[in-house]
Amino acid sequence: MSNTVLGPTRIFGVLRRRWYVLVLAAILGGAGAFALAATVAPIYQSSTSLFFSLRTGASGSDINQGSTYTQNQMLSFAALATSSAVLDPVADELDGAMTRQDLGRAVSVTIPQNTVILDIRVDSTDRKLSSRAANLTATSLVAQVAEVSPSDADGQSTVSAQVIDPAEPAKYQSSPNKQQDALLGALLGLVLSSVILVLSNALDTRVRSAAALASVTDLPLLGVSERTPDGGDSRPVVLKAPNGPPAERFRQIRSGLRFSSASHEIRSVVVTSTLPGEGKTTVSANLALVLAEAQQRVLLIDADLRRPSVAQYFGFEGAVGLTSVLVGSATFNDVRQTVGTSTLDILAAGEIPPNPAELLASSRMRALIAEAEEEYDLVIVDTAPVGSVADATALVPFTDSAVIVVDATRVRSPQLRQTIDDLTLSGAHIAGVVLNKVKAASRLGDYYSSHTSDDETGTNQGKTKRWPRNSPSTQASAGSDSANLQTETHQQDPAGRPPEIEEDTERPLQDARARARSDAAKKAAQTRAAKKAAATASANSETIRTRAPFVDDVD
Repeated sequence: MSNTVLGPTRIFGVLRRRWYVLVLAAILGGAGAFALAATVAPIYQSSTSLFFSLRTGASGSDINQGSTYTQNQMLSFAALATSSAVLDPVADELDGAMTRQDLGRAVSVTIPQNTVILDIRVDSTDRKLSSRAANLTATSLVAQVAEVSPSDADGQSTVSAQVIDPAEPAKYQSSPNKQQDALLGALLGLVLSSVILVLSNALDTRVRSAAALASVTDLPLLGVSERTPDGGDSRPVVLKAPNGPPAERFRQIRSGLRFSSASHEIRSVVVTSTLPGEGKTTVSANLALVLAEAQQRVLLIDADLRRPSVAQYFGFEGAVGLTSVLVGSATFNDVRQTVGTSTLDILAAGEIPPNPAELLASSRMRALIAEAEEEYDLVIVDTAPVGSVADATALVPFTDSAVIVVDATRVRSPQLRQTIDDLTLSGAHIAGVVLNKVKAASRLGDYYSSHTSDDETGTNQGKTKRWPRNSPSTQASAGSDSANLQTETHQQDPAGRPPEIEEDTERPLQDARARARSDAAKKAAQTRAAKKAAATASANSETIRTRAPFVDDVD
């Protein structure tokens, strides 16, 4: 079924977005009808008219009675015109050019309303034959009327018929009318394409817009991201074009995640999707970059041990990393890599193991995330799609929240509902959804390229927002990080207001959010302490085989 009610507004929106389909369908329909009409043999129509009268007296009453009688007999005369008594002699005169059956199909008779005139029309592919057949039919009808009509005392027929307009060869074909057929074909193509577009949209369950997402779940939409061509440069868009609209999309996503943390402190987040190839790694990498440019200490962990790509995305070494730490062959400090001089660290996936789910569900993984939460402001864990394997559901109990990346061109409502259910049943707090590869996202233009936000660059340390808490190390590196990541941008909140307006008009709301974050931070600190203690105890009791990574013990 459709994602939303199929009302006039939605129908108009569908047709407006696909106007080119309507135009193409109309052109093809018109051209097809014109071409079809051109293949049909032209038909020519000739017509002749007869006038019927009754032989009566000269008085007015006799004339009126005669006229009334004649009008009453006109239908009979019309039927007589297409009878064998009239058409057989015509067929004989035509000498095989048209048979009796051909004449029956070609001859048509009409009577103008309230008249004693009868029009005979004959259709034929030969214009001369058409006019000859019409005149012969009229002559034969005159003879038959005289024969079948009552006679007067003098033996003359009381009804007479005479030809008043002989048939002439037609100058133009009567059918097919190519122009009219082309117009009807174009109209038919337009109507059919409109119906198909509306029905296909109504039956399309893909989560293509914010409205479609709202019909599936109450989860907040953190932001949208468009599909952008890489132009041969596969680096994150925040590094390639830090002032462009695509990069600004991720800053809006960062703002959405910040607001989500007002009631639930987020120190670690799993970024996952429903299907492979939805862009979760792209979102993870760019989100980590925009958080780092806002002076947050960020760790990006590539926990997609099926198809790791974070290291390649940043041009880093990926042979050692997360799996090396989990099996004990390396320490975290040995394998983490820093993006330039920023506050963003990367933990690559490392060697692909045969048992990814088991490694990710281990106590070592729990302990690693718990320790990283103490060192970093935010830990982002890029993991495999929920709809493919169980890796993401194994990780969510170790993290504070989860973000679902949805490909607007592929994921359908039932699939997204199943992903949400799977994560919820695993104990995940879902912060929201990022709608990726959206075609109709609003354009920001170059508005942001000519402004600088103190909140982004860190030049106004007194007003810089820390999320979810201040980090001394990040304050010390504010200036260098800003220069390294090229973050001369102008940030807006989701309502579209610039920071200076927000500063004046939303101070009470900011204070309320700050109090909520403070309360959540206290609760989260207690939870992390308990989680870390449990992870440490579990890690101490678990035996990690380090002599040969990913090789099972042999009895």
